[in-house]
Amino acid sequence: MKLKKGKQELELDWFKLSHTEYASGIEVYHASLLFQNDKNKQKLILDHALDEYQHSLYFYDLFKSTGKVERISSPHAITTYGGLSRSPFPCAQKDLVNVCAYLYVGEIRAIEFVKMVKSQCEDEEIIDIFNVIEKDENNHATGLRKFLESKNKLLVLMKIQLAKIRFYFSDNQKFKLIVRLQLKAEIFFTKMLFKLFPQSIFQINSEAHDFRSALKNKSRMS
Repeated sequence: MKLKKGKQELELDWFKLSHTEYASGIEVYHASLLFQNDKNKQKLILDHALDEYQHSLYFYDLFKSTGKVERISSPHAITTYGGLSRSPFPCAQKDLVNVCAYLYVGEIRAIEFVKMVKSQCEDEEIIDIFNVIEKDENNHATGLRKFLESKNKLLVLMKIQLAKIRFYFSDNQKFKLIVRLQLKAEIFFTKMLFKLFPQSIFQINSEAHDFRSALKNKSRMS
């Protein structure tokens, strides 16, 4: 990747980024299940999920362009690189504010990451991709903020702070004990994923049910 003069080497792992976005799509999809009584909001959230899957495909295509091969299985990559083992999902209706605060903080972090990449990168193809992602993430953050503003302000503030703490510890896994406990959780969570989600959710190469097909038919979703 071509960087601007005077900038330090920016290491972007397209494989990890792809699975981070993929995991976000799964989280947002699960959040949409909490809005079954409001079809308009549910469609917007499903559109959000499809955006995350599209971002995953952008990064996966960049990964494939490097000629590298996948290092681990997709389900394990989703739980580790994607962060699903540290996710508040699955959840119940009573956790709605909590999960939306978590998703909101995630969108803000994504926006900050995009700005950092764009400030250092000179590769036009990559900048174009991040421009699209930035627009999507801003739309997602705006929608989540509007929803949260309709809820109890003190509760929302507390949930946002808790989400920030969750991400902080996710970013700072330096102690061996934490790593060991996380590994056990990831192994457990990988097994649980196959019970909680349909197997087809991992089959991104399926001709009949891939996310590219879903994106083409996005306008027909209800």
